[in-house]
Amino acid sequence: MHRIEQRRDFLKQLAAAGAVTLMAGEPRLLSASEGQAIQHPAATADSCILLWMGGGMAAPDTFDPKRYVPFEVGVPVAEVESTFPAIDTVVDDIKITAGLENIAQVMDRATLIRSHVLPDLGSILHSRHQYHWHTGYVPPQTVACPHIGAWMARVLGPLNPVMPPFINIGQRLEGVGEQEELKAFTTAGFFGSEFGPMNLPFPEEAAQSVRPPKGMDPGRFADRNKLFRKLVDQSPRRDYIGDFQRESLLRSMDNAYRLLSARERAAFDISLEPR
Repeated sequence: MHRIEQRRDFLKQLAAAGAVTLMAGEPRLLSASEGQAIQHPAATADSCILLWMGGGMAAPDTFDPKRYVPFEVGVPVAEVESTFPAIDTVVDDIKITAGLENIAQVMDRATLIRSHVLPDLGSILHSRHQYHWHTGYVPPQTVACPHIGAWMARVLGPLNPVMPPFINIGQRLEGVGEQEELKAFTTAGFFGSEFGPMNLPFPEEAAQSVRPPKGMDPGRFADRNKLFRKLVDQSPRRDYIGDFQRESLLRSMDNAYRLLSARERAAFDISLEPR
């Protein structure tokens, strides 16, 4: 009898909570400047290159020097703050550590952000923090979340319709530790595959990645593209995927076909670069 009363009390509280939610009106997105137009600054950059250094660097020994404590065997860890002395830069009141003298000379062209604090994700796994940094979402998530590069591809798009708007260079996704975790955020997520990365794990092989298979003449290559679209259209699995996923897949294939058929693909051949 006691359990029945508890269950009834729980249902009453649940119903009351639901009524309060309904009285609050239609859900809507709140912002600090509700009702005001958001002013976006005009873009001045043609592209963005993100250098991701897996594992990172110790901030006190690079761009955020603390009290200099020369390293000695046996020094308690609690007393070690910076093992490199601070040096001046070309910007007043900004110091970085010794060893970065060349960077110090161009610090007036950089923005140094020292206020960024990583969240406590309850795990020392690098992949969890990488997922959060690359997507803005704390794992795990119930849906695939887009990479920051996919956001740029979705919002800005390519300057040249032939070139992929998001190219991921030097990141191996096969044969490495935590490969499934890396794949989880190296994706366009819910934006659709057309905004996903063009992965080039080995830059020296990039030219081969944008060429049709050896012996494939242009006519045969075009015929194979038409055949692929026909197979997708007639696939028995078509009923199991939504129109959004299907159209996104076809657009991503169109993008790939356009690149492999264009002269601009020569940009991926690093052997053409002056040495």
